[in-house]
Amino acid sequence: MDPYKGSFKVGETVSTSFRHWVARRHVDAVEGLGHIPAEGPFIVVSNHLSFFDHYLLETVLYGARGRHVYFPAKAANFHHPVKRLVRMSVGCIPLDSDRPDRNALTAMKEVLEGGDVLCTYPEGTRWTGGGLAPFHDGPFYFAVRTGVPVVPVMIHGADRILPKGEVVPHRATARLVFGPRLTAAPRGRTRAAVIADLRTRTRDRMERLGERARTAHGRPDEDAALAVRARAEEIAAAACVRGRGLDRTEQRRIAVLHSLARATAAPRTAAPAPAPVAATA
Repeated sequence: MDPYKGSFKVGETVSTSFRHWVARRHVDAVEGLGHIPAEGPFIVVSNHLSFFDHYLLETVLYGARGRHVYFPAKAANFHHPVKRLVRMSVGCIPLDSDRPDRNALTAMKEVLEGGDVLCTYPEGTRWTGGGLAPFHDGPFYFAVRTGVPVVPVMIHGADRILPKGEVVPHRATARLVFGPRLTAAPRGRTRAAVIADLRTRTRDRMERLGERARTAHGRPDEDAALAVRARAEEIAAAACVRGRGLDRTEQRRIAVLHSLARATAAPRTAAPAPAPVAATA
């Protein structure tokens, strides 16, 4: 898919070495990676604890998918040139949640029509008050309108990696728990009722995932690691079926998945290397 969305330049600028650093230093574990579709568009619905959520999700989704990931983000955070550059680097699309403009809505529609992933935070802001804040309808409206599934995920611990207002990550880890995809169930109801139903079911699922992420944080999970390795094996097998070797992107994805699997099976305790620059791969 063309990474240029109207006036929004949302290209991939996160390097493979940076993803490895995220996986090795800041990922406690990734559970439920098998719930991430290998093909086709979908909407990730996540809680939002920290700006570092972007890097955690981008790293996991890059390994699982190998395609661009796009994040609707507050338009107010794009006014400062440095903040704008940082947000563009991880595929953020500026969006005014109170008055969404046509360009932003068109950009998000094109993301899904192009088979890519739209990663959303329905709480609308970073929330560390425990549980989940009230949800906005935006992600569920797009899911109903486009017919794509919703993939719920809960993150635990990201606010300790990069607390709000800070710019240097702390040495801490986050656990990501993905759940089975959810789809809209029209059943002859109005669109508003379908959206409300999907929002309620997603929130209920996320509350259960959040409890799992909280109670399991810090525990190695070999079963979850096997699921991560299985995705890497699927990538290699698909290349063999096509009668060719692995291309550069596939090699990078497999390497990132192995880093995530190692973190999941045995969370690191040794002091990690300094962070590399998040430059273009």
